[in-house]
Order: sequence, then C-alpha cells, then structure tokens
Amino acid sequence: MFNVYTGVGFLSLVPDWKGISTSIVIDAPPGRARSTHAGTRVSFWESMSGKRLSQGGLIALVWQSGRRTTVHLGIIASSSKELKESVRQDMDYIQLRIVFFDTEIELLILQELRNKTRQSRFDIKFLVESPVMFEAIRPFLRALQTEPEDVPFSRYLVHQPPGQLSAIDLQPPRYTRLPNFKFQLASLFDAEAAVDDLTLCVMDRESVQHARNQLREKSRLDPSQADAVMDVLTREVALIQG
Repeated sequence: MFNVYTGVGFLSLVPDWKGISTSIVIDAPPGRARSTHAGTRVSFWESMSGKRLSQGGLIALVWQSGRRTTVHLGIIASSSKELKESVRQDMDYIQLRIVFFDTEIELLILQELRNKTRQSRFDIKFLVESPVMFEAIRPFLRALQTEPEDVPFSRYLVHQPPGQLSAIDLQPPRYTRLPNFKFQLASLFDAEAAVDDLTLCVMDRESVQHARNQLREKSRLDPSQADAVMDVLTREVALIQG
C-alpha cells in the first residue's frame, strides 16, 4: 500500500542535518485534511502519526518532463511538529522537507527554481510514500547493492533455466543428515492415541512414510497439517500456506 500526493512544487534548497533538504509543497489529501477548521486538520494528522508523512519515512518523487520520466528516492526530514504547523496555516497545501539520495535531483530542482520555463509548467510531479521507515530497511537495501559471495539455498533460489527447478531434488535439512540423527514425534499425539514413541529418520524412506501415515491417521493434526509438518522436517526449503 502506498500513499500518493499530487501538486508537487519546489520552494527552496536548504542545508539539513542529513545533507541538503528540498522544501516542497504538495496538495493536501481530500477529506478532513482539507477541512476549513485548522483544529480538524491538525487532529487528522495527529491521528495519522507514524502512518503518513512520518519523519524518516521513505518517499519517491516521480517527475515526468516531456517524454522523460525519472524517479528519485529520499526520506522525509520534516518533524511532526513542522507538519502540524504547516497544515494549521493552510487548508489546501502541505509544506515538507525532503532529503534526496542523489545529487542529480538537486541540480534539476535548482534549475527549476532559477528558470521557470514555459515547458516546466506542463511537467507532472507527484510523491509516492511507502509506509516504512527507511532505517528499518537500509541493511537489506545495502546488501542488495553488493554481489553476495554465498547465496543461501542457492540450488533453489538463484535464477534457473526453464524447467530446471522441477528436476532438482529437495535435500533434507543439513543437520538431519548427521549420523544417528532422528526426530521424536510422540508429542504430536494425544494420550488416547497410545503412541508413546515415533521416531523419524529423514534419510530412511520407510521411516518417512510410516511417520507421515501415523500423523495423518492418529495425531491431533489434520491431514494437511500433518503433511506440512513432514515437509518442513524432511526438506531444507518448504513453502507452507497457513
């Protein structure tokens, strides 16, 4: 789910504690956010605290100029106090500060501020807000920027030629391949089932089939749950719906 804000206009470029921030205005969302009463507008954004236009939130500026469309990522630098002060003064527009990640957009904004050309009036600019904090996903984004030396479950997760995955045998979990390793599944049965001992050796097909049959017929699990348990115990990668 994303929030989209129209009517993006640039006001200024100013130094910020995270770099150069861009001061912009956007259209206020319809509804209570455009109420004629300042208190109602402020109350709306107080109720949205942490959900919309939060400081540190990830934002994308989509800018179409002629046939060229670019997307620029950044984070919201405005505090909740600044946001409420902005909506208190204006019912139609919201003023924000955004710190963009790339310098290219800063040069484009500077040109826009200095040279208001006729063509620029026909540009389309809007913000797309992702309801996540950038710092929460920063480690994952940084990891995607580098080529990993080792991909977990690379036999299954990396790109394969068409039809290749269907020919790959799913291996048991690595720890289950240790000598004499066995699962004890007796705890999955109620007392009236009278199953006090049910061991599973994943390397033994007969043991796997016997455990599956016992779970489906006598355990407290229904057949689909029994199959799911057996799949996660006997495969190093399993997809379970539930």
